[in-house]
Amino acid sequence: MTESWLPTARRSFAVVSALLVLMPAAGHAVGAKVIERLPTSVVPLNYDLRLTPDAEHLTFSGEVQIDVQVATAVSAVLLNAKGLMFDEATIDGGAKAVVTLDGKLERASLGFAGGVSPGAHVLNIRYHGAIARSTLGFFAMDYQSAAGERRTLATNFEPASERLLMPSWDEPSFKATFRVTVDAPADRMAVSNMPVESETPLPNGLKRVRFMPTPKMSTYLLFLAVGDFERITDTIDGVQVGVVVAHGDADRGRYALEQATRLMHYYNEYFGVHYPLPKLDLVAAPGQIEGGSMENWGAIFYSQKHILFDSKNSTDDDRRLVFLVVSHEMSHQWFGDLVTMSWWDNLWLNEGFARWMQTKAADDLNPEWETGLRASSIVEQGMRADAKPSTHPVEQPVASAAEAELAFDEITYDKGASVIGMLESYVGADRFREGVRAYMHEHAFGNTVSADLWRALQAAAGKNVLGIADDFTRRAGLPLVSVEAVPAQSGSASGGSGAGGMAGAGRVQLTQSRFLEAHRNGIADSASPPWRLPLAVKSLTGDSVATTLLAVESAAVAFDGPAPAVVNTGHKGYARVRYTPSLFSDLSAHLATASPVDQVGVLQDAWALGQSEYAPITNVIQLIDALPPDANPIVWLRAVRILQAIDHLYDGLPTQAAFHDWARVRLAPVGARVGWDAAPGQAPNATELRMPLLIALARFGDRAASEEGAKRYAAIQSDPASQPPEARRAAREIVARQADAEAFNRLVAQLRSTRDPLEKQDIFEALTDVADQALAARLLEMIIGPDAPAGSMPDLLLSVAEEHPDLAWKFGVAHVDVPGFPMDRSTRMTVMPLLCAPSADLRRVPELKAYAAQHLPAAAGRSVESAVAQIKLNAHVRRVQLAQIDAWLKRSSTGDRTPHEGS
Repeated sequence: MTESWLPTARRSFAVVSALLVLMPAAGHAVGAKVIERLPTSVVPLNYDLRLTPDAEHLTFSGEVQIDVQVATAVSAVLLNAKGLMFDEATIDGGAKAVVTLDGKLERASLGFAGGVSPGAHVLNIRYHGAIARSTLGFFAMDYQSAAGERRTLATNFEPASERLLMPSWDEPSFKATFRVTVDAPADRMAVSNMPVESETPLPNGLKRVRFMPTPKMSTYLLFLAVGDFERITDTIDGVQVGVVVAHGDADRGRYALEQATRLMHYYNEYFGVHYPLPKLDLVAAPGQIEGGSMENWGAIFYSQKHILFDSKNSTDDDRRLVFLVVSHEMSHQWFGDLVTMSWWDNLWLNEGFARWMQTKAADDLNPEWETGLRASSIVEQGMRADAKPSTHPVEQPVASAAEAELAFDEITYDKGASVIGMLESYVGADRFREGVRAYMHEHAFGNTVSADLWRALQAAAGKNVLGIADDFTRRAGLPLVSVEAVPAQSGSASGGSGAGGMAGAGRVQLTQSRFLEAHRNGIADSASPPWRLPLAVKSLTGDSVATTLLAVESAAVAFDGPAPAVVNTGHKGYARVRYTPSLFSDLSAHLATASPVDQVGVLQDAWALGQSEYAPITNVIQLIDALPPDANPIVWLRAVRILQAIDHLYDGLPTQAAFHDWARVRLAPVGARVGWDAAPGQAPNATELRMPLLIALARFGDRAASEEGAKRYAAIQSDPASQPPEARRAAREIVARQADAEAFNRLVAQLRSTRDPLEKQDIFEALTDVADQALAARLLEMIIGPDAPAGSMPDLLLSVAEEHPDLAWKFGVAHVDVPGFPMDRSTRMTVMPLLCAPSADLRRVPELKAYAAQHLPAAAGRSVESAVAQIKLNAHVRRVQLAQIDAWLKRSSTGDRTPHEGS
C-alpha cells in the first residue's frame, strides 16, 4: 500500500521523540516474533466520524470523537494512523495531546501532560489526509458514463487500511460502534453500513448525510461511498436488501438483487441467527477493487464483474460468478462480521468458511449447476500451494499488518475451505449445521479463535473433530495416500472407524506420507507423522462406500464389489492418492464408469503426481485419452485446463506441433457435441464448457474453430445480438489470441470507444491472450495507462503473464517502482513474484530474488519462495518430462499405448 500524499499536506502538531519509549509496550513476543498489537489498557467504545471529502482535489478533512474506556492509568493513548496529518487532539474537551507518529508501526501516540486516569473518556481528533488512487483505504475511482466522466469515492479496509481514513484501534478484536457523517455533493448518493438517519442541505451544492449507529463491529468492516449512484431494493425476512450501482446500471443489478434476497433467507435459516441489521446493500464499484470484493457489514463492496449481470451480453459463467461472489460475501455477514476472528492468525475462520459456504449455497439453491463438482478446483488450488516449500499452517502466526496483507492466500481460502468440506462430510451435514448454529449463538458480536468452532462442532457431532482439525489447520503439508492391492485372504482392516470387519470382495493397503511438489524419484524425504484423515473407498462399479479415519501410517481397508477401487471417492478427503501401476491401469481402463467427481479427482492427482515424479506424467495423458466425449462437461473443462497448462510448457519447442495434433484430435469429438450453439438435450453445464473448449481447439490449431470464430466475430460487429453471449465471447477471444496488428487495432478502437466499464474490461481480458509478443508488449503499455478500468491493472498484468511471463516480468521490473505506478505496496508483494511464476526459464530465479532483496519487505518472502518453486518445477517438467509425453504420443500414433515407465 503506497500512497502519494499531496505536497501541500502538512502536520500541525509537535513531535516529541521521547514518547517513542512507549512503543515497545504495544507488542508482545511469540517465539522469535514481536506481535505488533495495541495494548488493551485503553479500548474504544464508539466512534463518531465527521468527514468532508474534496473529490476534485483528492483530499479530505475529518473529525472523530472516540468514546474510550481506560482500564489503568496511562501517560499516552496509542492508536493506529497512517498517512494522516493531525491538526489537534484533545481529551474530554480540555487537555491537548502531544502527537507522535511512528510510520513503521503505523501508529500515533497521544501524550497528555497529566496522564489519563481510569474510567470513561472522550477523545476529539481533527485531522486531514489525501484520497488515494489505489483501491485500499479511502480512494477515488474514475469512469466514463453516458452522462460523461464520473468519480466515485469509496473505502476498502481489510485487513488494516481503516487507519488511512481515521485514527482508530484498527485491529479485529477492538470492536466498537460507529456513527458516520459525510458532507457530499447534493446530487450524489452516500452509502454506509447503516441506513441514512438524516440529510441536511449545506451551501455550495453540498448536503450533510448522517447515518444511523452501527452494531458493535471491527474497524475493517466500516464502509463509506459517495457517487453518482442509483439503488434498487427488495425486502425479505424484514430486511431491506439493496443493490447500489452507477446511474443507468439498475437493470444490470437486478440479478444480484434477486439472488441476494434468496440468500438472505437461506442464511437466516442455515445459521439460525437472523441478520441483525435493518438493511444490506450490495455496492458495485466502477471497476475492480483490491481483494475482488469486500464484506463490509451492511454494505458489501463488489468489483463490477462480481455483481453486474447483463441479460443480453453476460454469459452463464458470468451468472454463476455473480452468484458465487454474492453468496461468499453475504455469508461473511454472519461468519466474519457477526462473529469475527480475534486476530489475523485465524483469518481462515472468515475466508475458508466463506469459500466453502459459496459452494454449499450454490448446490442447495442452484443444484443444476453442479457447483460442488467444479469446486474441486478450489481443493486443487489449496493442494498446489500446500505442496510447495512456502506452505504454512492454515492457522499461521501473523505479527504485523504487512503479514496480515499476505495471509489472504490459497492456504487460507482454499485449504481452509477443503478442511471445512472434509469435516462436514465426516460429521454429516445436519450435525455440522447444528454445531455452526451453536457457535453463532454463543459468540454473536464477539471475537473467536478456531478452537471455539471445533468445540461447537465436536459437541454437536459426538466425534473427534478437534483432533482432525488440529492435524489439518495447525500443521502444514499435504498427505499422500499410496494404494496397493491386498489379496482378500491376507491382513485385516485396521486403523480406521468403519473399516474393520467389513466382508468386502476387495481390499487395499493405504499408506500415508507427505506429498512434496519438489519430490524427485523416491519418497524418503517426505516422511511425516500420519494425519487423522477421513477417507472413503468404493468399488468403481459398486454402490457401497467404505469409510475410514486413517490415523496410522498404513492400514488395510475392505470394500464391497469388484476391483478396481477408487480411494477418496467423492474427493472429500484432503489428500493426493497414488496407485500402483497395475491399479492405475485398471482404473484408467474403466474411467468411463467412474462418477464425475472421481474422474476429476483422478485427473487432478495424476497431473500433480506426474509433474512431481511420483508417477509417470503420461498417466494424465492416458486418462484424458480414456475420457469419453459425453463425460460431464465440468470433467472435460478440467481436462482442457490441464492440456492448456501442458501446452504452456511446450511453448517454442519443436515437438509442440505433435502435442497440438493429438490434443486437437482428442478434443474434436467433444467440440462436435458441444458446438457453438446450445442444442436440445445438451447437458446443463455445456455452456460452462463451450467457451473454454472452443478457445482451446483454436489454440491447438483446429482450423474450423478459428474460421468459425472469425466469421462470428465479423457478424457481431454489425449485429451483436446475432450470436449468443458464450459464442460472442469465444469468438472475440479467438480473434484476440490470433490477432495481427490490424485486428489488434480494431479491438483497441472498440475498447476506447465504449463508455461501459464492464465491456471495456471484457475487451481488455480478451486482449491479454494475444499470442504475438510485440502486440502483448503494446498491451502492457495500455494496461498501465488511462484506458484500463479503475483498479484492474494488477489482474490484467497477471493475465498477460500467463501467456508471456518473461515479457510481463521484465515489464513489471522496469515500471513498478516508477513514481505513480498504479499498484500499492501490498499488491506488489504478491503480484511481482506471480508475474514470473508461470515462466520455465531458470534465469528468472536469481532475478526475482535480487529484486525482492532490494524492493520487497521481508513479509513477502513466502510469495517469492512460492514463485521460485513454481519456476523450478516448470523448468524441470519442460526439460525432462515433456520428452515422456513426446514418446507416449509417438507410440500412440502407432497404436502402442503400453506404459513404458514405472511409477
